[in-house]
Amino acid sequence: MYNIILVDLDNTILDFDAAEEDSFRKIISEVGLKYSDDFLRQYQKINNSLWRKLEQGEIPRDIVLNTRFSDFFRLYDIYVDGIETEQLFRFYLDESSALVPNSEITLRKLKTLGKRIFSASNGVYSTQVKRLTNAGIIDLFDGHFISEKVGYEKLSPKFFDFCKDNIAKFEIKSVIMVGDSPASDIKGAIYSGIDSCFYQHNKNIKCEYATYTITVIVELVDITQSHKKSG
Repeated sequence: MYNIILVDLDNTILDFDAAEEDSFRKIISEVGLKYSDDFLRQYQKINNSLWRKLEQGEIPRDIVLNTRFSDFFRLYDIYVDGIETEQLFRFYLDESSALVPNSEITLRKLKTLGKRIFSASNGVYSTQVKRLTNAGIIDLFDGHFISEKVGYEKLSPKFFDFCKDNIAKFEIKSVIMVGDSPASDIKGAIYSGIDSCFYQHNKNIKCEYATYTITVIVELVDITQSHKKSG
């Protein structure tokens, strides 16, 4: 069975989609625009492209955080200070406490079964910790591996090597990585020889190479107990 659970945070435990939209709406309002879904889609297109480059080691984290809003608003001939806008966005994001449905009960069931749970997330350390604290679930984790502190993005085997080196009694056969990203979560785990569980948070995203696939997060509980590959 799996006794060590490495779990992604955004859209696996924390509802990042809800937090992002709410924070983005406030940024749009600050600039004096009327929110539209098209604005959000354009921003996400820019943001996702930058994060992919970061995960591949092509650009540093500061470029992602400090240029995404200036790049976005430039599309509409609006010029903002990218650093200041990012700081404001981060302030709003830090206040979020929205959870993926059933994620808290899943964590509590895992703890009842004696599992050790560690967050494994690409992101800003202070933001992730604040959101977990706001949601009242920070104490359900045994530790946190956030890329900003680790020094490597989750796709890199070095990220998982850091986890191995900093988890007591780490036995690879008893470890599973759980997340909603086929790239950073699932491929990252595969590159490091760790079993993986793809949580299909977005029904339009498929993953054919995970050890397991689930559509509701609470299904993870049975997987950790059975340790038997699903069809």
